[in-house]
Amino acid sequence: MARRLFLTARQTNLVLEVAMVAVIATGLISWLVPLSSARLVTVVHGLVGLFVVVIAPFKIRGSARTGFKRKARTRFASAAFGVVVVGALIAGVTHSTGLLFSTGLGTPLWIHLVLGIGSIPILIWHVWTRPVRPKPTDLTRRGVLTASVGGALSATILGAQEIALDATDARGGDRAGTGSIEIASFDPGNMPQVSWYNDPIPTAVSVPRWPLRIAGETVSVLDDLIPNTRQIRARIDCTGGWYSLQDWDGVPLSELIEPTTTARSVRIRSATGYARLFPIEYLDDLYLATGYGGEPLRVGHGAPVRLVAPDRRGFNWVKWVQEVELSGRPAWLQSPLPLA
Repeated sequence: MARRLFLTARQTNLVLEVAMVAVIATGLISWLVPLSSARLVTVVHGLVGLFVVVIAPFKIRGSARTGFKRKARTRFASAAFGVVVVGALIAGVTHSTGLLFSTGLGTPLWIHLVLGIGSIPILIWHVWTRPVRPKPTDLTRRGVLTASVGGALSATILGAQEIALDATDARGGDRAGTGSIEIASFDPGNMPQVSWYNDPIPTAVSVPRWPLRIAGETVSVLDDLIPNTRQIRARIDCTGGWYSLQDWDGVPLSELIEPTTTARSVRIRSATGYARLFPIEYLDDLYLATGYGGEPLRVGHGAPVRLVAPDRRGFNWVKWVQEVELSGRPAWLQSPLPLA
């Protein structure tokens, strides 16, 4: 069997290029899909990442070794690419196991993200300088067998990791489908107070004088929202790698705004200028929340009023909401990730 497991240099490059594109794509897509659909994408992301590691020895034994022997001018750039990919994998595994879990910048998940994004220009450079066009002859029985064994080995490693995490009650064993780790559920006081990079915490917040406008009408947080709230159990899942389940006190947007025939979306804007669009048909599933766990929101969590968007990642949960308005612009036209 060992003799049958072999990839040529061309096959190795093609397989790794496809795998790298897949691992980057699934990593980004996992941020964009609904929470209920994220598990499949996250599992594929992990499998493909491990597959890259399993196939990498063919690269090292083949063209990489040859390049260093011939002292190719690009050999150190290629080595740097390998270091970035390995670093991203180590950081990803470290996060998924929960061994070094924390929130904010500098965490294993953010290192994984930075290295993953950093690999994109190097990957483009590698493909540009070493173009390998697929040929029918690349699809050999030996190559397919090798890739299949590599995929099976990747699945085995990932499965063994999950079994080990469950058996040892490790923190990573309780990950959400997104890969996020639980923290401070039903304990809002200890829930992390983090925001998207361009959404700073306001310096002054006054609940009685908070300027909230819904469809052009001024709404009082104290008189119009708080008395009409109900409890909504929802999970906020941050792209920083943590999730927290809380009982939020909120009012459905469908009770606060009446859709028009021309409206295709609803736009939620923060006091900081941060804004997100949502399809108009989601009004029943979006809430303006003023508290959690029977207490008012803290400023770092969006007080006096924030959006609760169940089944959506944390960057959609707009904090410090000051304006809710209907829009004729479809929600899919906005940037998938907030850029400004």
